[in-house]
Amino acid sequence: MNLAEAEKLVLSEIEDPCISNDIECGLLKGETIEKDWGWVFFYQSTAFLNSGDFRDMVGGNAPIIVNKHTGKLIHTGTTYEIDHYIKEYEGSL
Repeated sequence: MNLAEAEKLVLSEIEDPCISNDIECGLLKGETIEKDWGWVFFYQSTAFLNSGDFRDMVGGNAPIIVNKHTGKLIHTGTTYEIDHYIKEYEGSL
């Protein structure tokens, strides 16, 4: 799997109303973290991506890990910094 394929998977996932609360969202492309096993994607409302206005931001949108070898998506959390979730995921590999 390459980056573009992983992005498509995540975009499809965040279109789910249960994930996005019916708010149109897009990827924060400059924030994607690349690892040997895959990527960590961050997303935000397209209203915020277009306006940059913090009032358009959504909260509770946890980053999504994609394993490039399996295509599996792993939802992280918002309680800890992303490094915590990356280490936790790497420990499960």
